[in-house]
Amino acid sequence: MKKIFAVLFLAVALVMPVFAADDTDLELIPKIGYLFSPEITAHSHSYSKDSAISVGADLFFDMQNNFFLGVGLVWGQNTKYDSDVDEKIGFTNLYAAVKYKFLVNGSEEDPCYLYPLVQLGMGIPGWEVSGFFSDYEINSGFYWGLGIGGEVKNIILEFVYGCNYATRKVDGHSDDFSYTAFRINVGYKFIL
Repeated sequence: MKKIFAVLFLAVALVMPVFAADDTDLELIPKIGYLFSPEITAHSHSYSKDSAISVGADLFFDMQNNFFLGVGLVWGQNTKYDSDVDEKIGFTNLYAAVKYKFLVNGSEEDPCYLYPLVQLGMGIPGWEVSGFFSDYEINSGFYWGLGIGGEVKNIILEFVYGCNYATRKVDGHSDDFSYTAFRINVGYKFIL
């Protein structure tokens, strides 16, 4: 499954410039985020985690008429469960993204945009666990994110709800789980 996501990601990254509008600029958006109340769900039980920070960047092409296609990478800090277990988990997400910008104020000199945002890709988990497990591993899985964003004077503010799926194996037992979080991103758009 990792190979499928890697091939899809590379295909989107390589095809974007071919179909981008002729007069388009490349947008590079580094950003920092804050994850509110991440939660892990496994075996129909949910476990809260401590809030976390994230750092990442998106690269977008204007495909035509304010429809943007891009790729992104975001690293999420490993954080501890709120329980007594000394276990930390976080995800690095590699994704393709689409957004459509709506011009809000109508001024070309000082534009203000709002946009819906969709992200699809792969989440690579980071897992830190204390020594009481003799054998453990965690496998990557699907990632999706839905959100809204705004852009004023190249400053970006986004609200994204994201979900990672993964499988972990502990002492010979395997279980699937999901990791969800509401993220607020702040970034700055550079035109390349």
